[in-house]
Amino acid sequence: MIEVTYSFEQVFEVMKYPAGESHVEARFIPMGYAIIIAANVRTWEDLLNCVTANRILEHNEVTCEWFIPYFPFGRHDRRRSYKDGFELQLALELVKELNVTTLDPHSDVLGQLRHIGQAAAVNQWIKNGLLDVPRPVFIIPDNGATKKANTWLKSRDSLQATKYRDPVTGRLSGAFVYNDVLVHGKDCIIVDDICDGGGTFLALADVLKEAGAESLTLAVTHGLFTKGLAELNKFFSRIFVVGNAETGINRVAYDRIFRENAHERC
Repeated sequence: MIEVTYSFEQVFEVMKYPAGESHVEARFIPMGYAIIIAANVRTWEDLLNCVTANRILEHNEVTCEWFIPYFPFGRHDRRRSYKDGFELQLALELVKELNVTTLDPHSDVLGQLRHIGQAAAVNQWIKNGLLDVPRPVFIIPDNGATKKANTWLKSRDSLQATKYRDPVTGRLSGAFVYNDVLVHGKDCIIVDDICDGGGTFLALADVLKEAGAESLTLAVTHGLFTKGLAELNKFFSRIFVVGNAETGINRVAYDRIFRENAHERC
């Protein structure tokens, strides 16, 4: 069976009525077996549009596989108090009829979905020579990132960092790097799954620069950059994501990761 990969925007058009309702319409109907890369999914409405699009394809007897690299609500995978919602549970219920693969998911709770791990993103950067620097030391930004890093770090030099975040407000109050004396004169590469506003990485950049880091690189699987890149560019000489740092979209890059890591999604 021939697999053809499309971006969501290539196949579907989403319009809105003046009152706000969405309407999904296919620009054309793919033949046979289609892989749809939905790289812009962020909201409930985006997820529902994917479900609607999937039903359009099923109605036209098209077998479809979905690659949603950034699956939203992964950071809402547990209730911190009785007042909290559990958005991830509902998000998973919404897509239960879809055959979904995600990339470097933030939470282990996304168990019903197929996953391609963080190592796939790091290996792509390495293959493209993007992480080639003279004196590299990889910075693992927090304890949550450590487990993922263990899949690709191997014998590479690395340092563990941590951050202080108020669990109620979500506000950062500082960062710390263990053995920061080892940073002096080194090219530091911070690797993580998500950059949202960038507060974690700006706090780490302050610590690393003060410790004498020669240069700073930020490599994140999902570059949301909700506060833009201006502040990050003041500290980081290079910023890499899977896709494009400005838009987050590069169908060729996502397609390559999806196909090269078929064994992980089976």
